[in-house]
Amino acid sequence: MARIVIADDDELVVDIVRAALEARGHVVGALEDGKRVKDVIEFKQPDLVILDCSMPELSGIEVLRQIRASVRAYATPVLMLTGRRSQADEEIAVRAGADDYLRKPFDPDQLVARVEALLESNAR
Repeated sequence: MARIVIADDDELVVDIVRAALEARGHVVGALEDGKRVKDVIEFKQPDLVILDCSMPELSGIEVLRQIRASVRAYATPVLMLTGRRSQADEEIAVRAGADDYLRKPFDPDQLVARVEALLESNAR
């Protein structure tokens, strides 16, 4: 069981992610914008974070940069889950510190597999 935080302003995406991950025994907390993510991560210390690139208040890339600059949260694995489809967007996310990048629409089973692979590699 892992504690996972998702930040996405699309309620349907959050519901799909939550259902898929909770079915595998994970605990999922959700935020609808990027503004509070860093504070929540530092306080709750989740095992993994899922970020949308395009969110109100603060983009997922900006949040990712804050996480990587944080002494307490910098090593937290981050999966970008986004509708941005270009290779350039993926490269920007990876350079900012994303551990993985999954495009919407997505297969919930693929999401679960990627999340569990990130959790496993971080546990080593």
